[in-house]
Amino acid sequence: MEHPILFLCLILEKLGIPSGWVYYEHADKYGVLSKVFAPHMVHSYFVCLLLIVLAFIGTRKKEFIPRGIQNFWEFTLETLYDFTKENVPHGEDHGPNIVPLVYPLIVFFALYILFCNLLGLIPGFMSPTANINVTLGLTLITIVYYHLLGLRYKGIRYFKDFLGPIPWLAPLMLPAEIFSHIGRIISLSVRLFGNLISKELLLGLLTMLAGKFFAPLPIMLLGVLVSFIQTLIFVLLSLAYFAGAVEEHH
Repeated sequence: MEHPILFLCLILEKLGIPSGWVYYEHADKYGVLSKVFAPHMVHSYFVCLLLIVLAFIGTRKKEFIPRGIQNFWEFTLETLYDFTKENVPHGEDHGPNIVPLVYPLIVFFALYILFCNLLGLIPGFMSPTANINVTLGLTLITIVYYHLLGLRYKGIRYFKDFLGPIPWLAPLMLPAEIFSHIGRIISLSVRLFGNLISKELLLGLLTMLAGKFFAPLPIMLLGVLVSFIQTLIFVLLSLAYFAGAVEEHH
């Protein structure tokens, strides 16, 4: 299947910037700019810029009774805050309160991933999360951050969690725990990437084989559902890893 036509990449190409899959696949010929402005990178920049603009518009003129986009932001942020608080330790029973530490990251994950997922449903655009480099980068942020949380709240005791509760089982538990954490990297990144790339491929195939209008409509509706579900799964699993890193294991 041929590479799709991407409007943002065409605009950059007209400006003399090598942007497109052809340039990305021959980066040795076109230089580092072809990687910096690869299609998934360009659309990722676009999502970040879109979120910044929406945040600026929503906070430019604050009102006591929110309306319009301010109402959207307040509802979104409050919902994410409540969801975060429900799924991580928040100071109950003298336990740690990690909500202030993980809430900003969860807001970024939820908004960035959702907008990236939905962007691919617009003709002439692609989902950055349909590229393994993007999903792997998001996953590594989660993995590194929950290890840092574990070290912050438990110190060197955090590494005892890898040895299991029974000392003489440590030689068996340590390799199992290591493979388990490596598996998290693979499952978290590949799950999001696989679902989004399959949606992109299905849309492309249906458009070529069955027409440009009504044939892709069921897949587009399914794509909206998948976009929300995969965002929820990524956020929920990240919260579970954050919580597991700071909770005491029994």
